[in-house]
Amino acid sequence: MDLEYVSNLIRETKPNLKDSSIKQYNSSLRNLYRKLVPNSPHIDDNNIIGVNFEHLNDREKVMDAISSLHITSQRNCLSAIICVIDKGELYDFYGAKVRELNKKQTDLYKNNVVSDNTDFKLQNWCCKDIENCITKLKLENNIQTSLLLSLIYKYLFRNEVASLKLIKKKDYEKLTEEEKLSANYIVKHYSQLFISRGVYKTDKKHGLVLTTIDDKKLKYDLLGYIKTMNDNIFFKDENGNQLSNELVSKKLSRATTAYKDPKNKDPRFGLGTSSINKIVIESLQLDGIEKLLEISGNRGTSIGVLLHSYYNNYTKPST
Repeated sequence: MDLEYVSNLIRETKPNLKDSSIKQYNSSLRNLYRKLVPNSPHIDDNNIIGVNFEHLNDREKVMDAISSLHITSQRNCLSAIICVIDKGELYDFYGAKVRELNKKQTDLYKNNVVSDNTDFKLQNWCCKDIENCITKLKLENNIQTSLLLSLIYKYLFRNEVASLKLIKKKDYEKLTEEEKLSANYIVKHYSQLFISRGVYKTDKKHGLVLTTIDDKKLKYDLLGYIKTMNDNIFFKDENGNQLSNELVSKKLSRATTAYKDPKNKDPRFGLGTSSINKIVIESLQLDGIEKLLEISGNRGTSIGVLLHSYYNNYTKPST
């Protein structure tokens, strides 16, 4: 079955699911199929699974195949399965497993418990390390990755920075509200910059978010980068296409891993947007409420969620 067919199945079940989430579901289904049916001729980037999802019938093998994944990845995989199978006993089984994982994750959030992987990052990274990593990337002329990491570190954006498009302020002001809400822009007015985000994880709740780039060093770097651009696509992949959210994650992880562990490249050192968020908020003092308010606005996340899920005094995982 091809990618478009499976994507349509997912959309029918979850019509409000973002395209980025549909891609994650497709990826989860593809990776699960590769584990359950190794060396299958029915798998490539455009064809996700074999015939009629029959490999999903063996619930024990499925659960065993995803058991080593992070709880969020387990839940995403099971949620994807529910979208592509018929209702019945198997559907009810996987649905019950999703509810179990939802409850487990809620309990972990309530108790501020972090995973072994997250605990490792918090023990081995601090804000100064991230700043030094950015400097190293610039010295290596890895400008795009340095800017991605800088934007995410300074303003705690998520991976939606991948989709930024450059636009002049006079042209931005001509856009309709619908157009502003359907894309993410970096808006330039002489030497001033702000970022307009209409497409991000919590956009349905928080709507359009405008963020002024007031960090002088980052603004200088962004303006210098803009001079090298030949169109409005801000971040591109090796083929000159718009960078994907997934590739942002890979770039950040590879760069931060290489900085912390250049010899062995232990992937546990690799940072993502969530771990960067935790590291920054962990660094705040008790009088950091103004910074929390700024983070809340930039990220599109409530103060309650920030304090509950990211603030210090977290509980280390039990051993």
